[in-house]
Amino acid sequence: MVAPHDVSCPRTPCEEAGPGDGGTRRDVVVVADRFAQFARDDRVFTLSDLLALLDSGGLAAPGGPWVVHYGQGIDVTDGDLLEAACEKTEGVVRLADPDAFRLPPEPPGVVHKSRPENVLLAAVHSPTPTHCRAELRIHRDNELVLDHHTGEHVQGIVIIEAMRQICIAQFETAIRPGLAPAAYAGVWKRIDLSFQDFLFPLPATVESLIVESGLERETNLKFRATTSVRQQGRTVATAGIEYSMIAQGRIDTLERRKADQATAGYLG
Repeated sequence: MVAPHDVSCPRTPCEEAGPGDGGTRRDVVVVADRFAQFARDDRVFTLSDLLALLDSGGLAAPGGPWVVHYGQGIDVTDGDLLEAACEKTEGVVRLADPDAFRLPPEPPGVVHKSRPENVLLAAVHSPTPTHCRAELRIHRDNELVLDHHTGEHVQGIVIIEAMRQICIAQFETAIRPGLAPAAYAGVWKRIDLSFQDFLFPLPATVESLIVESGLERETNLKFRATTSVRQQGRTVATAGIEYSMIAQGRIDTLERRKADQATAGYLG
């Protein structure tokens, strides 16, 4: 399996004072209310709880500033609310990276989704056509987290979908521009998946490395890739994936024929 470079957020946030801090700083993480089970101690807050504390002045403790880092589920609207609330504290509470939440997720078409909240990737980048990486971005209303009891970690189905999306994003952004104009659909042949650790609602990265490809027939492009999800320097999951990107017209015809066969087989 590929062991890509980790490009996720800083590891354990530093509690040492920085220039102008005037004391020991306190680093905390804010996550969407959807991940309330993860926000169980005084270093992780839900958005609602943190905004309530800011509004009440509850974080205005002496000894140094509070620095707020973004976890999963925080979007532009949430970030604007936090930014405004932090400004009212006059430097007692500040955002670690005010622009982090402004980095938008990829357009739905890049990962073959219809709704923006179901996109799991942001900042897709391909240093080479065979190597693609992106930031994991879980919206609080993503279809895979709306109705799932999971405890504190992010469920494995999100990891699998993120791996599927990175393969499609790699094709759409790094490979398809060199082909004749056409729409493609992904058909998955094999996934050999291994989980090494839990994924938590903190920043993480998703990567794909194409290790073999067959591009002779533009209507049926074949790929074998290794993918991984990494968080804070550790590998959470890896997978070897075999898939094809098939021209939409061809897949529509094939699917219709097989759908008719399935119906006839069921009804007789």
